Amino acid sequence: MITIIKLHELFANLAAKGMKQVFSDWEMLVGFEATSESTLIQIAESVDAVEPLLGGTHVAVETKVTRDEGAVGSIYFAFPNSLVIEVIADLLMIPESARAAKAVDGLSENDVEAFQEMANLLCGSWNRVFQDLERDLRISQSVDDLKVWTGSKESSALTACVGSDRIAYVPLEVSCQGSQFPSLIVMPLQVAIAVAERFYTDAA
Repeated sequence: MITIIKLHELFANLAAKGMKQVFSDWEMLVGFEATSESTLIQIAESVDAVEPLLGGTHVAVETKVTRDEGAVGSIYFAFPNSLVIEVIADLLMIPESARAAKAVDGLSENDVEAFQEMANLLCGSWNRVFQDLERDLRISQSVDDLKVWTGSKESSALTACVGSDRIAYVPLEVSCQGSQFPSLIVMPLQVAIAVAERFYTDAA
C-alpha cells in the first residue's frame, strides 16, 4: 500500500535529484545557472487550489510519464514567466535591458519555441535520473506528448491543461540571479501513486 509517508519519502528524493539534473544540464548546454529547493509532496482536490502558488502568469510544460508497457499518465512542470524569460534570455542572448520589456510585453511565439527546446532537455534530464535509479520510467519527449502552455493575466496555463481530478504537487523554489521563483511539479494523484509503486514494489 502506498501511504502519504511513502509519497513524501520518494518525491522528496526524486524532485531534488530531477531538478538538480535539469539545472546542471541547462547550465552546461546554455549557460543558465539556477538551483532549486523542494518541499514535501502535497495533495489537493484540484489544480485551482495550487495555481495561486505560482504568483501570476506562468508557463506549464505538459508531458507524460511512461514505462515499458505504455503511458502511466500526465505530469506538468510549471514555471513563472519571469523565470522563463531568464532561461530564454541566456539561450537567445537577450540583453539585460530587453528583459524587463519582455516581462511587460509577455512571451512571443519565438520565446515559446525556444522554451520548448528547454522543456525537451528537462525531460531528458529526468530520464537520466530514472536510468541511474534503474527504473523503467521515462518522461516522454514525443512531439505528441510534450506541450508548452502559456497563460495570461486572465487565464492560467496550468488550469488550462490539468484536468479536474485530485492532484499531487511538489512546490519548488528556484533561485536564479539572486531572486526566487516559485514553481511546481504537478501530476494527478493516481500518477504519483503509480510512480511510487514502481519504486516500492521493485524494492520489496
